[in-house]
Amino acid sequence: MDARRLPAAVRAAAADRRGGAMEVAATALGGLLEVAADPPLLEEAVAALLAGQPAMAPIWHLARAARGPDPPSALAALRRRLGADADAAVAAATAWLRRHLTAHRGTVATVSHSSLVARVLAEVGGAPSSSAPSVAVVGADGIGPGAFLNAAGTGELAARLPTLVVATAVKLVPGEVFGRLSGPGFEVVPLAAVAAVVVGGEVLSPAEAGRRAAGLAPG
Repeated sequence: MDARRLPAAVRAAAADRRGGAMEVAATALGGLLEVAADPPLLEEAVAALLAGQPAMAPIWHLARAARGPDPPSALAALRRRLGADADAAVAAATAWLRRHLTAHRGTVATVSHSSLVARVLAEVGGAPSSSAPSVAVVGADGIGPGAFLNAAGTGELAARLPTLVVATAVKLVPGEVFGRLSGPGFEVVPLAAVAAVVVGGEVLSPAEAGRRAAGLAPG
């Protein structure tokens, strides 16, 4: 494969080691849409993304859309859903966090970078702090039937604070796929360790989030 043939957005997304999963997915989607009408080049782009971002569940959803019967339509629909689901997740997580902070005064802890978490923290007017946190809010690079993948340090945070995971539907993957997600600096955390999981506009119990992931068909 000649990487120079791939759209710049695909190359950037595959090599991104700083952006959160949603940011990387948005960049990747733009690149895939550039070559959606060229099946061989589209497949090369998908392969580059899967190789470059093995820890990010949204890339699996992008690959599935790109390998379907109508890639341009599927990818365009996925891009529309990404924005709407992200907005809904921020609204639901902000409401949950405000209720918690009303009942349990303190600051909010987090770990790593997540665009969704950053937006939630901006909404509540707080920033991560080590001073008397009463709750943690974290993102997820992937959510499987019994666990989620996120930056190292997430498990320790969830062990000492009530923790909210903020995600969208493209973070959910079936067990077969979740088992393949991995990367340096990431850790697998049991869903049972957190208080709740936001998926789009819904605040779910950890068990329900896991059931939804398990219900997805591998592909």
